[in-house]
Amino acid sequence: MKTGPQMNTLLQSLQAKVENQASVAEAQTQKLLKDFELHLSQALHDAQKKIARDMHVLEELSTQVHDRTAGQIMGHAQTIQQAVDALEASRREWRTVTWKTMLPYYLGGVLLTCWVLMMAVQLTFPAQERATALPNLATFGLEGTSLIHGPGGLGRVVRLPRGVEVTRCPIPNIGGGSVCIDTVVTR
Repeated sequence: MKTGPQMNTLLQSLQAKVENQASVAEAQTQKLLKDFELHLSQALHDAQKKIARDMHVLEELSTQVHDRTAGQIMGHAQTIQQAVDALEASRREWRTVTWKTMLPYYLGGVLLTCWVLMMAVQLTFPAQERATALPNLATFGLEGTSLIHGPGGLGRVVRLPRGVEVTRCPIPNIGGGSVCIDTVVTR
């Protein structure tokens, strides 16, 4: 089949229309793509701005919360430190007051305990006569002489009657332990 000149013109016209429509469609597609890309880029730019703004607001809020929390912690720490200082001062004051007020009572209790123990020890010794006549003493002028024992039997004292005095011995006291006396009878 042969195509005539009309067909060629029609085909060329159709081909030109198709190319024209293709180029118009391509231009429209390119325009749509550019518009879409522009809108997408604008939306991304706006989203980035919003994210940056939100991050800045979040950072400020985080700083405020951190500062507020740090302030509260420091306030609690100061309160705790003041309480510890008050307790330490109270402990020192209590120790001072305790020693100043309790020490005399403590020492009095210790002395009373020592005295009670000494009395208890003294009471455990057998009862002895407080004054007994001395054996083997010359009786001329020494009547009424007695021997007194110390507390708890510690030591002895000779009590001489009136008028009897201790004097120098005419014979030197070589062995020691001897005492000379002068009485009315021996003068």
